[in-house]
Amino acid sequence: MDEDGLPIVGSGVDLTKVPAIQQRRVVAHLNQFVVHTVRFLNRFSAVCEEKLSNISLRIQQIETTLCILEAKLSSIPGLEDVTVDGLNQHQSLQTNGPITTGQNQSDGVTAGGAPPSQ
Repeated sequence: MDEDGLPIVGSGVDLTKVPAIQQRRVVAHLNQFVVHTVRFLNRFSAVCEEKLSNISLRIQQIETTLCILEAKLSSIPGLEDVTVDGLNQHQSLQTNGPITTGQNQSDGVTAGGAPPSQ
């Protein structure tokens, strides 16, 4: 036994002679564990919700910016007939790896997505 009266656990201790832990202590430790776990989960949930809210706000801002850009592009006369040659090839290159400016120009499209200037 140590100075607190607790048994020293080791290879030479006969566990049949060691008294059981009091039920009050077990319940107190269990309650403490539950309280700390619930606090952690509540904090974790709050942080996750805040991050998701920030991401949602950023997505809404991007959607708004995209709508404004689309409206500006649609107001330019003469862009209705513009088509992008090799669009399917451009998309397959994008899924297979990074695209360099040389690849875009070989498709007939510059880095900005507009036809190359002549």
